[in-house]
Amino acid sequence: MLDKIEELVEDETGFEVQKRSRRLRVGLPCSPLSLIFDETPSDDVFMALHCSALRIFNGDRTDLHDVCSWLAASFLRWLGVTSSALIDIEHPATMIPAELYGRYLIPSQPEGYVLAPSDAGLHLAGDMIGYLAMFEHAAHTHTTFWHPKFESALEPTHDYDAARSEADDWAQGLASLLGERASRDDIYTQRPSAGWFYYRTTDGAIAVVESKQLVDFLELLGTAPDEEIAGINGFLYTGKSFDNFIPRDALKIADRIFGQDGTLAASSCPAAEATVVPLENGVILAKGHRAVLLRHDTGVAGFARERSLVLERNRLEQERLFPPSEFIWTDEVDGGRFERLIYDLLECEPGVHEVRAIGSSREGDGGRDLVVSWVTPPVPGEAIPQGLPPARERRIIVQCKARKRSVGRSDLGGGILDTLFMYHAEGYFLATSSQPAVAVIDLLEEVRRRGDYFTGWWGRTEIEQRLRRHPQILKRYADIVRPAP
Repeated sequence: MLDKIEELVEDETGFEVQKRSRRLRVGLPCSPLSLIFDETPSDDVFMALHCSALRIFNGDRTDLHDVCSWLAASFLRWLGVTSSALIDIEHPATMIPAELYGRYLIPSQPEGYVLAPSDAGLHLAGDMIGYLAMFEHAAHTHTTFWHPKFESALEPTHDYDAARSEADDWAQGLASLLGERASRDDIYTQRPSAGWFYYRTTDGAIAVVESKQLVDFLELLGTAPDEEIAGINGFLYTGKSFDNFIPRDALKIADRIFGQDGTLAASSCPAAEATVVPLENGVILAKGHRAVLLRHDTGVAGFARERSLVLERNRLEQERLFPPSEFIWTDEVDGGRFERLIYDLLECEPGVHEVRAIGSSREGDGGRDLVVSWVTPPVPGEAIPQGLPPARERRIIVQCKARKRSVGRSDLGGGILDTLFMYHAEGYFLATSSQPAVAVIDLLEEVRRRGDYFTGWWGRTEIEQRLRRHPQILKRYADIVRPAP
């Protein structure tokens, strides 16, 4: 499939292809952004964007890696192409925790990051190459730093200065706003060629840029206010086929950085007060001359947890967020049949290499597990060592739970970690005919945060989405689920 993708690049003027082993890299030689295609063991293709600033910029280029990846992710979401996860690449030489050697942008919603070796997968690859060309044009038009042209008289050392008194004063003022979130190990700089000041906390949870040019560009890419739905602990975003969530805690931090007294956190519509761009593992907010990236669980997991709280609170909001189902499920879903349904859907899932049943079915809800060889992206917060691909194949345990009610923590038996240790697995996945309770979503996120484990789930909504894509599978399971008349 890589050969066919390479042929598609010929249609984009100026794009070059670098081919190595089972990888293609596509992009403009004068750009910090490139598109990579990695062939997986199952002959699928893992697709991601890679951001690495040009070496024409001297000194630490953390600020460029941060800003350039912000813009690319914001543009792709604005187009309705994908909601991306920002995955940091560790610096191989320095011992400074906050420095970025580069960054991957992993397409997460709606299609994902794995392309099937088919016409449909090839079509998606061609689309992404075209979107990259569109973004290159937009970045060139709206910024001066994307395709830089240094004058011969300008010494490279003038481009980067981490020790200017102006930068010191600015950083001290920002650190005072951040309070306990600031640290002596945070990094900051002034980059005259880009016209900005930059600050990043040691843990990478907060990054701030002072730049009117950047804010103006982000304003064009912000989320429309009509995408917002007020939840319990923050705001849900359901536009452009993406499900995202922004907690009010993030808005409180942004208020401090913008130097305002709770305007965003108290607002009923933050997108009307500032530029808002929710991603998979963070949110970009911009106002005045400042733009900020705040790391939070803003993707599907955060959305699902908040959605569950909204369901418990208000039937009217439930009807708006969850339209009537196009399927009818039997009152009592047979556990064995449900497990087989999940088996068949997993075999069609991009990135899945192998599915096997393990254990014995002794429970009435189909307690037998499945083990899946699945190509997955890095877990949020996982840094990728330089030279290693961003995706890898993991051994993932899948537990199937046929339930009328939500699946609670007590339904998971001995516990997720016990299951992972028993099967020497690198990930855990729950499939349920109802939906996971909030406590289960929290538990899955806690397991992911505490170790290098992939966690995820399918509830009834996610299963029905896949049944629409695979009507041939739906026909086999008419005894437990069928189309509504």
